[in-house]
Amino acid sequence: MDYDAYQEQKEKQFEARCRRCGLCCGAADDPCEHLTPVGDGRYFCPIYSHRFGPRRTRGGRIFNCVPVREILQRDWPGNWQCAYKENPVNEIIKSAAIKEEAAWKTRSF
Repeated sequence: MDYDAYQEQKEKQFEARCRRCGLCCGAADDPCEHLTPVGDGRYFCPIYSHRFGPRRTRGGRIFNCVPVREILQRDWPGNWQCAYKENPVNEIIKSAAIKEEAAWKTRSF
């Protein structure tokens, strides 16, 4: 598999994780004016293929739409439900850090 095909495959896998909850686009707060409900708690973006850049919320706030990868380290209303934040690698790292911290607390010097 060449590099471009590999990147395309990885992008599709990444996009497939999304539950279309709309939370990263403000569904629980002041949503992007393009965020469109489709029922059953899911949403879609009619401008998804060219969404990046300055956008407006329904409340009139201007924001910069960016790839979700760029905001995963931030918090937003309902972000705990985001499939992208359910990264098993992150959970393993977090668990290891907690165990290491607990081990340090029990050591005597």
